[in-house]
Amino acid sequence: MAKTEKNVLVTGCSTGGLGCALAKTFRDQGFHVLATVRDTHKAGALAAEEGIEVLILDVASSKSIESCLTQVRNITGSKLDVLVNNAGVVIYGPLIHASIEEGKAAYDVNVWGPLAVTQSFAPLLINSKGVVLNISSIAGAVPLAWQGLYNSSKAAMTFISETLKLELAPLGVRVVTAMVGAMGTQLNDNREVSLPPGSYYKPVEETIKKQSRGEMQESLNEPVDVTARSLVKDTLVGRRGQVWRGGEAGRASILSWLIPTALRERILHTERGIYQLKYDG
Repeated sequence: MAKTEKNVLVTGCSTGGLGCALAKTFRDQGFHVLATVRDTHKAGALAAEEGIEVLILDVASSKSIESCLTQVRNITGSKLDVLVNNAGVVIYGPLIHASIEEGKAAYDVNVWGPLAVTQSFAPLLINSKGVVLNISSIAGAVPLAWQGLYNSSKAAMTFISETLKLELAPLGVRVVTAMVGAMGTQLNDNREVSLPPGSYYKPVEETIKKQSRGEMQESLNEPVDVTARSLVKDTLVGRRGQVWRGGEAGRASILSWLIPTALRERILHTERGIYQLKYDG
């Protein structure tokens, strides 16, 4: 049945995450929300929220994307006003120990997934003169030890989003790139890294583990509901291009262009074990 109100599709709406908070915030602004998850169990109580429909979507699967598109067309009468590419995964550890296969899987979700979803839903957005909100990260703006694969995937997503901003503008679609900072979500739960025996980085392994567990940013975390409200407001008031939201996002935006590279690296890595690590051969 076609809906008359505005429709938004949000990917990655697992309980406790930014997607879940965005879904509720858009609903509170009068939107009909299509909240997607890979597994409906991960949506938790969101499925019982009025004004929110939970759909299955694996952004790394072309079949899942096409199935979701068919559902959205049927539910909304082929109307979509806002697409939020939020689904993402984290991956940590020194690059010389990184699993290339795990890295490719992370890129499938963080880079190719958002692009594939945007490609599939583009006709609906073009018809509505809609908006794409891409959830990237401040991690995509600065290199950071022990999370090179994650940061590089977010850097790739940022450039894809900013290029879509240029290419979709003539078609009437506005693109917002959210450079999101630290938030109180469950993204880092059960993500602890273990180094292989004999690793060069064994002396700072506990520091790397703390980073992978999200403990090094806990004091900087902004409540996820606060970040969600800021991003929804940015989307609805007509913002375009990069917006910096979440804990330490403002500081990161300054560091990324104002501070010389060497000084920026020193500031970011003072407590991350880099300068405490020595190798004598």
